[in-house]
Amino acid sequence: MRIFIAALVAASSLSTAALAAEGAIIKLQGPAKVASLIQDGAAWRCAGDTCAAPQVKSLPIGRACRKIAAELGPVAAFTYRGAELDAAGLADCNTAAKPS
Repeated sequence: MRIFIAALVAASSLSTAALAAEGAIIKLQGPAKVASLIQDGAAWRCAGDTCAAPQVKSLPIGRACRKIAAELGPVAAFTYRGAELDAAGLADCNTAAKPS
């Protein structure tokens, strides 16, 4: 667990472009309720209010956000395969989120 947290901190210190090229990073509106989960074949690891998956399927960004928000809850920011979801996309994504 300590290694994962150190890796997550190191990854957040670096440009998110390297991870986001094939992976995803999600910042939740509150702390994640799980430390890890598998969603659509992607292994998500969470620490605090941030979760990351080093490799994800190629899906439309809004659809991908709604799928993970349905598992993890309301989203504050979402970077997926190098693209960042805008405010309108986040509002749409959060329609699928579990209640806090």
